[in-house]
Amino acid sequence: MAAPPPGPAAVRVTVTRDFGGRIMVSARAAPGQSAMNALRRVAHVGTQYGGRFVSSINDLAGDPSAGYAWLYFVNGIQADRGATTYTLHPGDREWWDYRYWTDLIQVPVAIGAWPEPFVHGFGGKAPPVSVTGPCSQQLASALRSAGAAVTTRTSPYRVVVQTFGQAAAALSPSLQQGRGLTVFLDGGRVMVYRGHGGSRPDPDARGLIVGFQPRGGTGSSAEVLVAGADRSAACAAAHTLATDPAAVRLDYAVATDAAGHVVAEGGRP
Repeated sequence: MAAPPPGPAAVRVTVTRDFGGRIMVSARAAPGQSAMNALRRVAHVGTQYGGRFVSSINDLAGDPSAGYAWLYFVNGIQADRGATTYTLHPGDREWWDYRYWTDLIQVPVAIGAWPEPFVHGFGGKAPPVSVTGPCSQQLASALRSAGAAVTTRTSPYRVVVQTFGQAAAALSPSLQQGRGLTVFLDGGRVMVYRGHGGSRPDPDARGLIVGFQPRGGTGSSAEVLVAGADRSAACAAAHTLATDPAAVRLDYAVATDAAGHVVAEGGRP
């Protein structure tokens, strides 16, 4: 297999644990190979079922009885196929995370690969992205600079800035598990999933940044929703996402304060 190419064409392979809370591996790989082969070239991998299922990475093994397993994303989208059958494309971000999955088996979209999935999409298909809402111009500009095809038309890939009142229906407790939300709204309160600790409100949170799949199969749609208790808090969270991607790197979702600073990360204690 060829060496990783220079620049942005290289695949970035990251291995973490506990909802992105601890980085175990961060490396570059060549596109054109399977996600499994790329992982094998940067870590020690144990497999089951004829090599199709990852059971351990660097000697950290899944524990079915305790509800822990290895799950992976490509460009922030949780993959719907085995790593042996996903072919990596230039610029992809392959992210493996060892986490407690009993409460949330699926987290279809995580924000921790931002500005993905809006630049490279999923499966080599880079869709146009719509960006709407107050203070969204800075987000649109950041996405264009990263190489995304920003459109003024309706798109299944979208970034939306709203107030809590506008976002409440999309982020309600009744949709939390179905959409894999680790940060959501309940009666105007920002709820943060804490793994074994369940979900509880964060008293400092005035905003949030979350991702989910509105409809269809894996990779067919993706939404990142930036919301605040009021317009000012929503704009502050949007400013953070646009200007400081490192603030949300390897996060599933985040809660922010009135100034846009991250105060809690979904899934982490």
